[in-house]
Amino acid sequence: MSNIDFNEMQRVRKQFEDLQSLFQKYLLNVDPDLIYDLLTRLRENPSITPTYTLEVYTKKEVDSANMIDFIYKITGAMATVYDNGTHYVTNQKLSLDMLKNISDLKGIIEITGAPTTLGCWLSDSVKRGGI
Repeated sequence: MSNIDFNEMQRVRKQFEDLQSLFQKYLLNVDPDLIYDLLTRLRENPSITPTYTLEVYTKKEVDSANMIDFIYKITGAMATVYDNGTHYVTNQKLSLDMLKNISDLKGIIEITGAPTTLGCWLSDSVKRGGI
């Protein structure tokens, strides 16, 4: 590898570290993989708001009714509650602002999620005549 290539790779690493620092600073409790995936999908299809299954983990002392209400007000989706009121799951369209607003709530430990691919399954089923 030439010196120029090495320097460019160092630059890429530095940019990545800077990006991770921004994630940590502004979206403290959000899984960086979720942020990266969301930003990638928004960049690839800016006119489509992607749908995710979002999981919010809280401290035990958080009031479940209040958390459900806060999540609903932010996302427009009703959360299902698991693990004695410390694990909330929604399925909704997701934006970076929503992640920030949820992350800023008191008692949040972690926010993770994955893209919902039901739409892909549905379109495949329609093509196959399965529905």
